[in-house]
Amino acid sequence: VVFFFKQKTAYEIYQCDWSSDVCSSDLKKCVDFCGEVRGKKILNIGCYNGWFEKFAIENGCVKVIGIDTDEDNLCIAKSQVKSENVRFLRASVLDLAQFGDNYFDLITMFDVIEHISKNMEEKCLLEVKRVLKHGGSVIVSTPNNSFFSEILDPAWYFGHRHYSEYSITRILSKVGFKIEKIDYGGSFYELFSMILLYILKWIFRREIIFKDWFDRKRDNEYLKKRGFVTLFVRTIK
Repeated sequence: VVFFFKQKTAYEIYQCDWSSDVCSSDLKKCVDFCGEVRGKKILNIGCYNGWFEKFAIENGCVKVIGIDTDEDNLCIAKSQVKSENVRFLRASVLDLAQFGDNYFDLITMFDVIEHISKNMEEKCLLEVKRVLKHGGSVIVSTPNNSFFSEILDPAWYFGHRHYSEYSITRILSKVGFKIEKIDYGGSFYELFSMILLYILKWIFRREIIFKDWFDRKRDNEYLKKRGFVTLFVRTIK
């Protein structure tokens, strides 16, 4: 099996990650769910390495602010995305006091809500609602709680939460958001590639075998077919 691998350093893997992140299938779906970003002020909660900020700037947003609680993520994002219209700040979604009421046109939470402390979702979303303009949108993506997406997610066994359509929309509606669109993405190729990612990349520091082939299959699962791995919700205030 080792025959298929080209040994990489952690730095080389990180470089590969950043340059390909915006092309990954789940993030393509996230971008598609956002719709037009031109002329908007955007808050991206859980900015990771700045991939979405790069996309938003290149597509004409007025301002985008990325927040994260991980200083390493922020350092990477700041080093990769250079623009006077982007800022990266260390902050928690549970406390957005530094932002005024009704300020942002769009707020994104890609794979974030499942990492918030249990039973704190409503508090988090109330803060999000406060800083969002009337008529503005919130985009949420989170792992779906289907049978296969749970049992084939290694992180699920360590407490990584998955939400059903009912549970996530109930929370959003209770806070006062209007549900505009719901969709699903990802299927078995997504799950198998995720398992390979855990094993090969984070343990052996090697790229996934047949990555291009998996990427094409994942694109089809997220962009052309209705999947069951990830749940996407777009709401309006």
